[in-house]
Amino acid sequence: MNQAETDGPARTSRTLLLLLAAGPVFELPGASIAVGSFVEVADHAVFGAAGSQLVLTAALVTAVLTVSALWGESRTSAGFRRVVGSCSGVAAGLMAVLAMGFVVDAQWAVVAVLLAHCAVSLGVLGGLALRSAAGVAPLSVRTVSSR
Repeated sequence: MNQAETDGPARTSRTLLLLLAAGPVFELPGASIAVGSFVEVADHAVFGAAGSQLVLTAALVTAVLTVSALWGESRTSAGFRRVVGSCSGVAAGLMAVLAMGFVVDAQWAVVAVLLAHCAVSLGVLGGLALRSAAGVAPLSVRTVSSR
C-alpha cells in the first residue's frame, strides 16, 4: 500500500484552489468596475452595463463559494458541492459569452483575455467540485515508483 491509500480519501490541493481562485478574485472586480465606470466598455458589453455587472458579480460569488466548498470538503455536503459546481459551469459559460463579445469587437481585447482566463478558472473549479461531489479523486500527478 502506498501512502495515499492509507491516509483516507484524497482532497483537492489547497495550492491548486488558491491558484484557480486568484484570477477571478482579482480580475472580476476590475472588469466589473471597468464595465460600470467607462461608457466605452459598457457599450461593447454583450449583456449591457447592468447585466454584465450582474454576471461578473455572480461569477465572483460563485468562485468564492466553490473554493470555500472545496477547501473544507469534509465539512460540506456533496449536494452543496454539486450545486456550486454546476453554478460554476453556468458562470463559466456566461463569462465565455461575455469574453467573446469583447473579442468580436476587438477594441477591448484586454478585457476579453481577463474574462477568458476567469472562465477557464471557473470551469476547472466547477469540474473539481463536481468530481468531489461524485466521490471521484481529484486530479493528481501519478508517480511511478521503482519496486
